[in-house]
Amino acid sequence: MNRWFGAVAILFAAGPAFAADVATCTLSADKKTVTVTANNPYAQVMACEVNRNMAIPDGFATVVCVKPVPAGAKDFVMCTHVAAEGHSYTRVKDADLNCPDPSAPPAATKADTTKDDVDSDDDDDAKANEMTKQMLKQGQEFLDRQKQK
Repeated sequence: MNRWFGAVAILFAAGPAFAADVATCTLSADKKTVTVTANNPYAQVMACEVNRNMAIPDGFATVVCVKPVPAGAKDFVMCTHVAAEGHSYTRVKDADLNCPDPSAPPAATKADTTKDDVDSDDDDDAKANEMTKQMLKQGQEFLDRQKQK
């Protein structure tokens, strides 16, 4: 049992490490050029978007790379960005990475999730009209019973 928990813990620890290895950001020695590279472990082309926040002396700059990464690619250069004249980067601050598995089913959209929903907006008016008619009918039946007494 303890071995099983250990194996699960290793898998959870390895998952984020694998995700971090998909795209890397390298700052040149002169700190003026940023190169974003990506690895594609899949057998299909992977659409990849990488947003890297780079520290600069007076704040931060964002380097954005959006590019398809060929199947099985290693150290594929997604983009190279040179700092503006007279500026330099001090370090890589953080990153936002979106490189989903190309063989995974697409994420459900709001239209997909509400298509079969009983409470979807398309039938709300019909339900409201039906309930109103039913309440009027019940009210009329109640008044008719009161008149008979």
